[in-house]
Amino acid sequence: MHELKSKPNQGLSTPGEEGPVDERMELLQRVLSSRTFAKSARLTRFLEFICLRTLEGKAREINEQQIGIHVFSRSPAYSASDDSIVRTQARLLRLRLEEYFEHECPSSPLVISIPKGGYVPVFEPRSEASGAAVHVPRPSGQAAGAEGGVAVPELEPAAAGIKRTPVWMYAAIATWALILLGLLAVYFSPRGRNEGPSHALWSTIFSPGRTVVIVPSDDALVLYQELTQTPIPLDEYLSGNYLQKFSPHIGAEALTSDWFARHQYTSSADLNLALRLGRLPEAARANIEARNARVLRLDDLKSCNVILIGGIGANPWVGLFSQHLQFDVNYNWKTSEGYVLNKHPAKGEAAIYRDSVTDGFRRSYGVLALLPGIADDGRALLFEGTGMAGTESAADFPFNSSSFEAFAKQIGATTDTMPNFEALLETTSVGGNAPEARLIAYHLIKP
Repeated sequence: MHELKSKPNQGLSTPGEEGPVDERMELLQRVLSSRTFAKSARLTRFLEFICLRTLEGKAREINEQQIGIHVFSRSPAYSASDDSIVRTQARLLRLRLEEYFEHECPSSPLVISIPKGGYVPVFEPRSEASGAAVHVPRPSGQAAGAEGGVAVPELEPAAAGIKRTPVWMYAAIATWALILLGLLAVYFSPRGRNEGPSHALWSTIFSPGRTVVIVPSDDALVLYQELTQTPIPLDEYLSGNYLQKFSPHIGAEALTSDWFARHQYTSSADLNLALRLGRLPEAARANIEARNARVLRLDDLKSCNVILIGGIGANPWVGLFSQHLQFDVNYNWKTSEGYVLNKHPAKGEAAIYRDSVTDGFRRSYGVLALLPGIADDGRALLFEGTGMAGTESAADFPFNSSSFEAFAKQIGATTDTMPNFEALLETTSVGGNAPEARLIAYHLIKP
């Protein structure tokens, strides 16, 4: 965050805002340097950008597209309708501002809010409900006690005697509070959610107050790698440089960079898993986003939990976590062969697990992994596979109560805690349909 500088007209008020510019600038600087915003670089940038534009008289330039470009490093051509990062972060920013002015700075006479339906911040006096008087400016020439022809009674000082709140009103408030507590108790009661080890896994990822980003596979990238027989690492994927090296063809049509920019595909299996995750009781308390792998940026993951679906060939973001994994899912594009490399085989484990076909049955492998996140105290959940059947086996495993419960006991999980782990699963499939997978190896992963 750069140091904020006052503008030359800092003694003047901007129309529609309360207080001179220098007063609002000082308030903004206090908020940005506060403990409430200390661990949230993205929300800090967001608030700084919209407030500075407002104080510079450029409030009309504040919109979702501009915020996405200048705050979240989106390309000028990105589609706000497909990428909800700004809307999601705006909700979090509103909550963070409320937290600051309620707990860290409850006596500030001036507060910042962002009205719903837009992104232009408002500097306004603290409301009476927050313990400070509100100054309501009257239009010039209007008599005291009248506003728009309607009489407005003046508030009498405390010494003149203020009417006390009736006792029955306190009783009514207490009654409603008890009713509300009862409803909350029913809502959060154990009957509505799974209390087994799978609950510990889901509640670890879908933690209240933290955004969860679900990233399905990029099947257009899979097509590109199949046609060029060339793997694309994460750095090339993010820069898009790989699209300049080759222009594969389907029939007479060249698959140029423009073609890939227009075609964003993912598998129905990945979408089904995303919907399945979104219906979990634990997910109801989290803020969930589904993001296309191609428009995702590293900064998006620094303050979020993340769920990645697909092996590294279909979802290059998996490469960010390779240093934590012993089971490394890969794909040989020249031989069209998926395999799992076991970096440090334990006793009884193989060094490599390859896809194979025997008597029409295809043997595939999946990896389910719970890992530390990119930054802060985040977590990552990976559903990887050597092919679609392998990924499905990893996806089905935590939803199988008996199999996953037995595995959870082996790794020391409880109903409330789940250690970081990676589990290797084997499945056989016919015609792409995979029956129940078999756990063949697992490792615990240190934080």
